Amino acid sequence: MACPEDFCDVFEALQRAGAPYVVVGGVAAVLHGLDRPVADVDIVVPSDTGLANIAMQALFMNGFVPTVPLPLKLVTMLRLFDSSGREVDVIVRSLVPFDELRPDSIEMPVGQTLARVASLPHTVRHKELSRRPEDLEEAQRLRALQQAKAS
Repeated sequence: MACPEDFCDVFEALQRAGAPYVVVGGVAAVLHGLDRPVADVDIVVPSDTGLANIAMQALFMNGFVPTVPLPLKLVTMLRLFDSSGREVDVIVRSLVPFDELRPDSIEMPVGQTLARVASLPHTVRHKELSRRPEDLEEAQRLRALQQAKAS
């Protein structure tokens, strides 16, 4: 299992390229304080192909290749791996759209770099909308963290 710090080079590559992206999923949950292992990093990119391709080029230059060579306009999510087996899931059509995620996202430290991460409320909402049992359980745990931070 990986941890968010295992993806520092990915976040650095996206930042260097000026790629618009927001981290969601397990890495976002961990960065907000949830204690759990992560297997991959999920990033949401704009549905605009030109903007999304900035992120894709940064990932390609960092050694990531898609499992299925399809253009982003034809997929909801594209899974990429590097030679060491690390996984980045690029989500084009997210449960919470990029245009909603981006304005409330925050830059959070990950190792020696920063990552643009979905806000805690959006991380909770994203997990709830997935309807997967493990995500619903994590959404409850994240809500408890959210309430603890508020008090």
